[in-house]
Amino acid sequence: MKINKSKPLFLAFILLVFFQSQAQQLNPKAGSLLIMGGDCTNDYFLTQFSGLAGGLESKIVIIPTAMEDNLLDSEFDLNRIKKPFVDHGFKNISIVHTRSREIANGDSLNAILLEADGVWMTGGRQWRLAKTYKDTQVVTSLKTIYNAGKIIAGTSAGASIMGSLLVRGDSVDHTLMIGDYPDGFGLVEHIAIDQHHLARNRQFDMFEIKRRFPELLGIGIEENTGVIVNQDHFKVVGAGYVSIYDGTRWSAERDTIYKLSPDVEQFYLLTANLEYDLQKRKVIFPEDRLEGSINAPLPLTLEGTYQQAEGLEIGNDIQIKVTIEGGKCYFEQSWNGTSYEVKYDHALTFFRPNTNAVFYFEKDKFGSIDRFNYYQHGSTTWRKLDES
Repeated sequence: MKINKSKPLFLAFILLVFFQSQAQQLNPKAGSLLIMGGDCTNDYFLTQFSGLAGGLESKIVIIPTAMEDNLLDSEFDLNRIKKPFVDHGFKNISIVHTRSREIANGDSLNAILLEADGVWMTGGRQWRLAKTYKDTQVVTSLKTIYNAGKIIAGTSAGASIMGSLLVRGDSVDHTLMIGDYPDGFGLVEHIAIDQHHLARNRQFDMFEIKRRFPELLGIGIEENTGVIVNQDHFKVVGAGYVSIYDGTRWSAERDTIYKLSPDVEQFYLLTANLEYDLQKRKVIFPEDRLEGSINAPLPLTLEGTYQQAEGLEIGNDIQIKVTIEGGKCYFEQSWNGTSYEVKYDHALTFFRPNTNAVFYFEKDKFGSIDRFNYYQHGSTTWRKLDES
């Protein structure tokens, strides 16, 4: 969409017609989105990405096009971009990058994308992604693999580009909320996504968009924080806050949603493990939370005794026994004998109800489950003991 920046009223009219012309029903996809607010290329989020992609042997593609050219000039630069992924243990890493829309429409580049189990879009400036890839075969390929059940991840600029309206998409001034590249990739529909949200004091900027396009959902994601989108809902992950601009105010203490009048500008915050319904545009109350759906029985290879290997120093003989009974997964702690059920969430990730504890199982190079990472007040790694 070409915009004459000297005619802001014309811009507002065109965008209003564009968004109102789209159906207000979401089109749920089979895959997942990991949308992160910046400063997220770390082990926690790479573990989330790995789980959603199918493990460390999965084929992943990094798209660094949002970055400046002087950071992409050499093989050294590309290896530096790959390094966090290599250090985390990924084995099959490709980089897809071009400034040419002709190449973006070509077969060779898109063949790499279509074979990917997961795609990671880096930070930088989101207008660069829009300039090169919007309305090209690259976006079609991303939507194809998303529809096929794969994972698309984006941090910072790579997060904002996933929305339908591109926040801060100006090629000159990134403080403009709507710039000369106003359209995102639309991986999530009817939404505007901002990032580095509280760290850069951006929490009031989204109201500018809401005034002009009240029908859009606004989301602001803090650094080291993200949301995992599955079907028509998302779950918050990470250390910080996600700000929601949906014309309501949610009280966590009362677990109540209050409808706001159109002239009231308020937002509310979600933290880790809270969930949001994108279709109904409301927080999912704990009693309405549905556990993830596994299309087959829980894999018996989860079963076994796991010993603490890394993380919080509790002791060398600290163990958790994992059992599957009646299609349910149970943990038994050796240090106090406590046994409890954990529920499936997604991609070999489980959660303990009524807590913020999350357990992510990983596979070795042979495809066997050999460890899990336990996230609650820190991170610990537990390795499966050989009981043969």
